[in-house]
Amino acid sequence: MSDTKDGPSRWAPWWVYVVIIVGANLAKQQLIEGRVPDIANVAITLAMVGVLFALITAVYRSISGQRR
Repeated sequence: MSDTKDGPSRWAPWWVYVVIIVGANLAKQQLIEGRVPDIANVAITLAMVGVLFALITAVYRSISGQRR
């Protein structure tokens, strides 16, 4: 059985996702708080998290792929 910890990881460390997503959410809240309905705020947050997750993963994989 293959252990994924032996090879390069496909995912960035968990704290990278947390720091960037929480920071972006705080900035978003400062910009749109009270200006849009709650359902729109939820939709914006979900879209932002999805995009950030994909971007963080893509950047991490491109950086870790170059180190081989």
